[in-house]
Amino acid sequence: MFDARIIGAGVKADAKPKIRVLFYTDLFEFGGADSPVGFPGFQLGILRHLIERNQPFFADVTVSLVNRHRDGHAKNKITPELLANYEQVWFFGWWWTNKPGEPENELTDPEVAALRTWMDAGGGVLITGDHSNPRQPDEDPSLPDYMNLGRAIGHRIPRAGELRVWNDRPDSSIEHSHNTHTPDPWGSDINNPIPNDLDPYPQELILRRWGGRPHALFSGRRGPITVFPDHMHEGQLVIPASYPENVWPVGRKGQPKPEIIARGTDKRNGEVYGVSTAYDGAAAGVGRIVADSTWHHYFDINLWGFEEDGEVLGKLTEYYLNLVLWLTPKPVRQELNTTLLGWLANHPAVIAVLPEGTRTPGAAAAGLVREVAGDGVLADLAWPLEGAPTVPEELLLGAQVKAFAARSGGDVEAAGADLVAGGLQAAADEYTAELRAALSSAEGLSEHIAAALR
Repeated sequence: MFDARIIGAGVKADAKPKIRVLFYTDLFEFGGADSPVGFPGFQLGILRHLIERNQPFFADVTVSLVNRHRDGHAKNKITPELLANYEQVWFFGWWWTNKPGEPENELTDPEVAALRTWMDAGGGVLITGDHSNPRQPDEDPSLPDYMNLGRAIGHRIPRAGELRVWNDRPDSSIEHSHNTHTPDPWGSDINNPIPNDLDPYPQELILRRWGGRPHALFSGRRGPITVFPDHMHEGQLVIPASYPENVWPVGRKGQPKPEIIARGTDKRNGEVYGVSTAYDGAAAGVGRIVADSTWHHYFDINLWGFEEDGEVLGKLTEYYLNLVLWLTPKPVRQELNTTLLGWLANHPAVIAVLPEGTRTPGAAAAGLVREVAGDGVLADLAWPLEGAPTVPEELLLGAQVKAFAARSGGDVEAAGADLVAGGLQAAADEYTAELRAALSSAEGLSEHIAAALR
């Protein structure tokens, strides 16, 4: 996926920060002999393949899967010991509630407590599910009339559980579903999964933008990522009505809140629904969260139709990799930034222009990062702090690269945080001097203009 000629020498294998991703499920597997009977295509093997095969050259990404009920009911619960092995957990649940003989389909209190501690320490979460089904005769009649697929392991996850509808429609009926199926050229009924889930026609997304850029999750190497797999009955996202600080903490720049960052369109009636929500918990010292309207955006059955090296699957792969990087806890992202800055400081394209001030090497470095990782990684690299920077991106990045280049030959990794801080301060000082010079040159300009025109 990455051009080896641009990467050049790259990064030594033992110097790459590790990102360990856990897929936690209660039914789904990677595929092959472990696949549940009756669920062909409801597997996560292609997703793992795309992530590990195309992982960033500056990170070591591994993907594991734990099925809650493999080897027996609730045999594989969430524990502090399990979570300690991972930087992020992606939840793909099928069951919706406890049942007779299955009393622990839902997360238990100790599991919720373990997740809260781990997420408060920076662990990242992807929460998914799908549409709702009517309550079944063997289920507690006090439960809601409709419950969402994935509710059992999803609805009690701290913060993340508040970002999806678990106890109401949309369901799988034609009248009350969210249908994002893009029609194919043969006029297939968009209310049927076959062939629409398997065809090569993705849904087009409506992306929210900040200053012209989409969210980091949808920033690709060749522009915005505007496609997702489609499905005939997706679930629904929700934004909380209130944000108590004991649940949604406040950071130095205020209280970060979840935002819908991508929407899809119902192809039957033109209604628009959220398909992706992002919560930047890192700005308040806790883990980041992404909520998705359906796990069909990740399953084999919805990826089979896309050509392996084609444009659509390429964009989806970039999204999955962006998800890995964005959900990574802040300390590991700082390691990734140090690795990237060390790579840039020793790249021939940057070395050639290092004597040309700060902006020029910064622009050269920014071009390289866009080429290998996209605008999302670039933004975090240039300004790894909370809030929006007021200093130009190429100045911030250029000053950091120059700080790393000046230290080449020394222990760059150990001094990474100090070099980043020094580079950011140098960029701020240089920009302040530029603004003062501009202000000084403008002083008295009004009087000069008035006098000259008399």
